[in-house]
Amino acid sequence: MAPIKLNTTVWCDSLLPRDGIQINPVVNTTAGVTDSEALVNDWIVAFKGYSPLAATNQITVKAYDVSRPKPNYPLFERTDNPGLVNAAPSVREVALCLSFYAGNNVPRRRGRLYVPMCLVTATSTYPVRPSQTIIDKVAALVPILTALGGVDVDWSVWSGVDGTARAVTDWWIDNEWDIQRRRGLRGTARTLGTTTEESRSERSLV
Repeated sequence: MAPIKLNTTVWCDSLLPRDGIQINPVVNTTAGVTDSEALVNDWIVAFKGYSPLAATNQITVKAYDVSRPKPNYPLFERTDNPGLVNAAPSVREVALCLSFYAGNNVPRRRGRLYVPMCLVTATSTYPVRPSQTIIDKVAALVPILTALGGVDVDWSVWSGVDGTARAVTDWWIDNEWDIQRRRGLRGTARTLGTTTEESRSERSLV
């Protein structure tokens, strides 16, 4: 058996490394043979069909056996739409959290995927709470992940603590936004100002 992380990066706004937005689902092959190339190919095609931006922007998927010690190199990788990049349709930090667990909702058996809204919907504005339509769109990832690779591959929770991959049994999505600040743009300008509370000469005497 081999637990495979599908490191998935979609570029928005530029092709700089910092502008690659990632999600990293894990699957576990249960038949003892790992065809990482087939897994990557199946997943990248499915995710491009799921995400409008992934269908048009540069996307790279790398398969890693997460049970291997470092240095851990990709078993296989594929890039589609090389060199193509479009602007994100909305703030890149906004996400919905797809939470899941294997058997029991306890540590080492639960995981999360923070699904970026800029990859899910073309809308540029969001209500105070996510609509059911957007929640359902994120939920549509579940059948894609569970079907990936066929009956010998399970969408899984990987625990590095005990070195075990466990098949996901339950999931949920809250009606509340999540923020992933590392996905945001870098500041390119700064507005400065001073106050009249005390003069510079007064401050220098402190």
